[in-house]
Amino acid sequence: MQKYYKIDRIDDMNNVSTVIKAIILTFKLILITDNNWESYKRHDWYKVRAVEIREVEKMLGCMDYKNGYSLYMCEDCGSVKKIAHSCKSRICSRCGKKHADEWAEKINAEMYAVPYRHIILTVSDKLWKYFEGNAKMQKLMLDTAGDVMKEIVQKFNPKRKKAQPGIIMVLHPFGRDLKTNMHVHMLMTEGGLTSNGEWIEMPYIDYKIIRKKWQYGILKAMKKELPQDRELGRIIDCCFKERTNGFNIQAKRRIEGKTKSAARYMARYVRHPAIADSRIVGYDGENVAFVYEREQVTHTVVMDKYEFIHNVIKHIPDKNFKMVRYYGIHGRRARKNVREIMEKLGKLVKSVIKPFSWRKNVISYKGKDPLQCDQCGGQMLLYKIVHRNKKGEIKEYGDIDKFLRKITARRKCINEKEEKREEESRINETQKAVYSQVCLL
Repeated sequence: MQKYYKIDRIDDMNNVSTVIKAIILTFKLILITDNNWESYKRHDWYKVRAVEIREVEKMLGCMDYKNGYSLYMCEDCGSVKKIAHSCKSRICSRCGKKHADEWAEKINAEMYAVPYRHIILTVSDKLWKYFEGNAKMQKLMLDTAGDVMKEIVQKFNPKRKKAQPGIIMVLHPFGRDLKTNMHVHMLMTEGGLTSNGEWIEMPYIDYKIIRKKWQYGILKAMKKELPQDRELGRIIDCCFKERTNGFNIQAKRRIEGKTKSAARYMARYVRHPAIADSRIVGYDGENVAFVYEREQVTHTVVMDKYEFIHNVIKHIPDKNFKMVRYYGIHGRRARKNVREIMEKLGKLVKSVIKPFSWRKNVISYKGKDPLQCDQCGGQMLLYKIVHRNKKGEIKEYGDIDKFLRKITARRKCINEKEEKREEESRINETQKAVYSQVCLL
């Protein structure tokens, strides 16, 4: 559990004074404490985007009864329970975890029974400014990464055939220290599928080739997209001169048989705030302290509260921007035909996507059924929904008559099933008795 600390010496986070209040310290709490969010919006230093305001204010209203709730009533004793609605904001830790679980389950079902490799592609920090907050350039980065990796598999696979790999890619625009750090995470099949339905294994990929191909591909694409930018031209020349081995990449993690854990790792970057609440360790009214690990060493960062807010919310993507992209045999258009071929090759993962619900999540994480009546232990059923629409109007759905009809239909169904089981039991007992008599004769 994180604590609310009073920090006496900002330059030395090892010397932290006595805890003044034992409460969980979260990003949401920092926003509402001292009216920080409203002050930030009025701050002249930062230009606040409409999408940032919308997502943050949705998050601030998460689980607030004013924004909507569901009423459940016990069918046995009539007790009522009110459960507030979640916000589904891109920056909400609570909702982000549920979305990540759903996405990981979905992606795991779409992956094939072949080895995958987790690859990370980076670019020079001198180029970050061209991608930060620019949806067009971010898409260019993802598309170029997909084209480069497809070209490498096609040209350097053992049989030198035009084989298409499967690629699932996620843009990650920040580092653990919350600073901009544009890079791409991808899960790519170790091999590819040819047009005649042959699967070609490619267990070895030369990192040197990836480094140089990626550097050349992204710099060429940027030059083509911004031909009039002289500063970019100088940066590109500098990158080729200083980085003769290409841009840094990581491609050591081989994933075989553990696709769900890999998908869960990738899912953290899809819809989740830039920092987990567990990493926030201090707030004194002016500065925020948080920690991050790098190479098994824990680092502490102390940051002005407005700068901290800015560094968290600036990574919220523009509305309708797709942080996840699919290429090659994982592409949307090719998916149906490819899955049929992979099934014939015995490389299809047969799994059923389990539907998610808030009830199952609560039972999983808390070990308690939220729809079990606290008074009598009976089953609680949905009675009414109160919802705030986009216009800010409160709308109500459901009434007592519908609820009574629902209970009546439910009990009728239960009674019919019980009568059917009793009838089947009587028939079985009769058949057994007849069989016994026949055996005796």
